[in-house]
Amino acid sequence: MKKATRITIVEVARRAGVSLGTVSRVINEKEGVGHELRERVLSAARALGYVPSFAAQSMRSQSSRAVGLMVSDISNPLFSATVGAAEEVLYRGGYNMILTNSRDRPDKEKEILDLFQRRRFDGMIITLSKEEDPATLRVLSESRIPTVLFERESTLPLDSVATDHYSGAHQAVSYLLNLAHRRIGLITVTQAALPGRARGLAYAAAHKAAGVPVDASLMSFDGFLPDAGYHAAYRMLVSPRPPTALVVGANQMPGVLKAIRTLKLSVPKKLSLVQIGDTDVASLHQPPLTAVRWEFAKVGAAAAELLLAKISGAVDGSRPRRIVLPTELVLRQSCAAPAV
Repeated sequence: MKKATRITIVEVARRAGVSLGTVSRVINEKEGVGHELRERVLSAARALGYVPSFAAQSMRSQSSRAVGLMVSDISNPLFSATVGAAEEVLYRGGYNMILTNSRDRPDKEKEILDLFQRRRFDGMIITLSKEEDPATLRVLSESRIPTVLFERESTLPLDSVATDHYSGAHQAVSYLLNLAHRRIGLITVTQAALPGRARGLAYAAAHKAAGVPVDASLMSFDGFLPDAGYHAAYRMLVSPRPPTALVVGANQMPGVLKAIRTLKLSVPKKLSLVQIGDTDVASLHQPPLTAVRWEFAKVGAAAAELLLAKISGAVDGSRPRRIVLPTELVLRQSCAAPAV
């Protein structure tokens, strides 16, 4: 099979009967070319099937028109609508989005951040598995690329967009305490990242406000590990003093439901459940699960809009901006007063 040859601007210039400089100005959307001449060049390019070199344009303009988005775990159901909304905002702003998955590994996060910089991406939206990992912080502190943290916070002066995980968890735990539950399990992600840390603080605060002591054995922050939900729930539920209710992260809930099925426990008769993050699992489960809800798409859109503002210089970069979006508790049929 004959290998296709790449059309060059020399051929475009020859067909249009203009100079190389004129073709270059038209392709790079520079001023100084009349309408008729511009149309002649574009017509010649279309006829020849000319495709501009992305790499060459990037070097000339110092802009790749690309944004890197790094999530910690693409299998997390909370990310799908969020990432989709971010991509739509970036696309409307004239940028392509490159999605990467760090698999919650700081070493891979560093590699991805290095890659974004080598490719001269115009901006980054990132989550981190460990917000204070020294190697990651060093890369970010040396980076000149506009960056927005997504569902994370940092000691570095970086802009961030996050959900109010503290309020959501506090509403969930307080609701269960008001139903007279006194042994409530929390199964969520690591405290090395904002969501797990905020949920842990809210869990403790809600218990303190109700005058109920916290049992550390009822708290699990291993959510990033495979089958963490199953193992944490099973351990708690077969203990001598099992919980009567569980508050569970969306990514851990499938494993928790597997443990509940294995132990043949009835929801909510024997165990009340609240899911953090209102995914399809919560609404389609029987009975439907009470859930902490927030608008996933708004989080992604807000992160992309903030990044575009930073890239364009429309926001003051001297002080980091932190956008926190609200949560609400949606009551369904998975909670009841504990069995006597």
